[in-house]
Amino acid sequence: MKLTICWTKKGRQCHKEICQRFHISDYMTVNHETPCDIREEDMELLRECERRGFIQIRNK
Repeated sequence: MKLTICWTKKGRQCHKEICQRFHISDYMTVNHETPCDIREEDMELLRECERRGFIQIRNK
């Protein structure tokens, strides 16, 4: 599933760990966004990261 992740201030502190867990590139735009392709089985855990305030999931 193609999405764009927007990193919050809290999430930027653990950016590397989240990228490793979900196999996301460590690339980040000037607007703190990362385009990525997430597997369906990882979506529930990614939404939990969003609920905790580490990221914002955007469908661009």
